[in-house]
Amino acid sequence: MKKIVFVFLLFSVTLTAAAQKKNKGKNAPPPTDYNQPDSTAPVAPPVSKKSKGKSKSGPVTTDYQQPTPVADTLTKFKGVIKYRITTDDPADNDSMIIVFGDHQIRITMFIPGSRADQMFENTFIANVLDSSFILLDKRTKTYKTEKISTRNAGTEFELGYFKKNSQILKFFCREFSGQMKTPDGEMYEAAALVSNQHSFISTVDYNFLNIQPVVLGYKIVLGWRTKTAANENTYIVAYKIEPGDTAPYFDLSEYRPK
Repeated sequence: MKKIVFVFLLFSVTLTAAAQKKNKGKNAPPPTDYNQPDSTAPVAPPVSKKSKGKSKSGPVTTDYQQPTPVADTLTKFKGVIKYRITTDDPADNDSMIIVFGDHQIRITMFIPGSRADQMFENTFIANVLDSSFILLDKRTKTYKTEKISTRNAGTEFELGYFKKNSQILKFFCREFSGQMKTPDGEMYEAAALVSNQHSFISTVDYNFLNIQPVVLGYKIVLGWRTKTAANENTYIVAYKIEPGDTAPYFDLSEYRPK
């Protein structure tokens, strides 16, 4: 099964039965209501303004072109959010689960294999307090630790709020759109739909694998879209939000270091 370049960047582990798949699409219409599970995020308009002072060899850098954000404790969220990952091809339908704790974020990616009964699962935990990044191996009950900034260091975002809003699961979301540039110089149009009612107040911004914004200005991202120069789209859209205790998701007592 092929995936487009952006989705492949998310998974830096070896998947023996999975391969890339690229598909072409066209610009989507203006903001719409994303209450349907299979809805896709809007097309991000190109931005000509260039970011300044960004290092190609350092950690991910982001220019959100907005006033300094403030953590909102009234909308602090703990729980599980489930996302669908799709492309312009309806046959592509991967998924991910993001678990928000007090100071940790756990992400599990699910990728169908070549067989109907085959599913690849990859789990990562980011601890924003010490900037550690844990890779879990469910099969061997082991884990490996590295720094959050290790993966795709040098990725750059330039996202701005142009007073464009949408809804996902009936929650009001501001759209931040612009460009993403990967370390190898590839440019993407990008757009993030940021919930106004779900906050992760332990860090102002968090980008999974330095590629996918999960937290922007203390707010949780419910939708993320990229578009390549070849007009190939990837969509990541939340379809279920489950508040609740998440402590068990971060319990590694059954695991041992590699």
